[in-house]
Amino acid sequence: MSVEKPIFILGAPRSGTTWLGKAFDQHPDLAGWAEISNIWMWGNTHKPDDHLTDKDLNPKIQRYIQKKFNDYLEKYNKKRICDKTPRNCLRISFIQAVFPDAKIILLLRDGRSVINSTKKELNRPKGVPWQEAYSRLKEVSVWEWSVFLPRITSRLKRMVGIPLDYWGAKPPGWQEWVNQYSREALLAKQWSETMEIAIGEGRRLAPENYIEIRYEDLVSSPQEKIHEIANFAELDSPEPIINYARATADPSRTHKWKDSLDQTILQEIKEIMEPTMSKLGYPW
Repeated sequence: MSVEKPIFILGAPRSGTTWLGKAFDQHPDLAGWAEISNIWMWGNTHKPDDHLTDKDLNPKIQRYIQKKFNDYLEKYNKKRICDKTPRNCLRISFIQAVFPDAKIILLLRDGRSVINSTKKELNRPKGVPWQEAYSRLKEVSVWEWSVFLPRITSRLKRMVGIPLDYWGAKPPGWQEWVNQYSREALLAKQWSETMEIAIGEGRRLAPENYIEIRYEDLVSSPQEKIHEIANFAELDSPEPIINYARATADPSRTHKWKDSLDQTILQEIKEIMEPTMSKLGYPW
């Protein structure tokens, strides 16, 4: 069994990728796979950030990733794979080098909504994510557990209830921003730099490999937008995806930031975010 035209759902964390991934999970032909940065970073765990390009790929790494995808496809006996790993928006050229026939869906969302949602994630109550940890560890062999080392610090903080100073995608330079910016400005910088890299690499790909979808359009017109995505992905009979999306779409979520981000915060982040917002078609 070979991996053909794998589908990738990408986006800055808290952009709605989890919801869209669950919608795609409803399709009987797809094997859904989520949050597998450990596989994508294999062979590159020495890097201080999440950004990978085709220059970070060698034949050994490519064979490893392709084998993992092939094994997963055989395990679930499905026709195709749909991978939902938000941080892959920093690895678009790397993905395309691994899978030249990849179908890459970049989910866009108003950066102010992303910041509002990410602030809640940073303050999530303490807990021991044993189930999550176990599900991740069992996906790789014991001698490959080193791929999880970069995430240990954040996991330990969450276990004892210490608020995280950083969470989500790590574009180049993220370490310096932690001490340089306020929390809101840090999140603005994270979102802006992540999306600049994503659209910079994605928009260089051929139209048959890459599409951008706005979260706001998706939740307001799920049937129309899912049809558009299915046509792009060459996915037949998208009705199960459409039914899930129509039943669960919540357009009210697109404006919650207006009640949570006051004018002082908005003024602080405007200079950082507005150029990228403009490129994505979001008026300030």
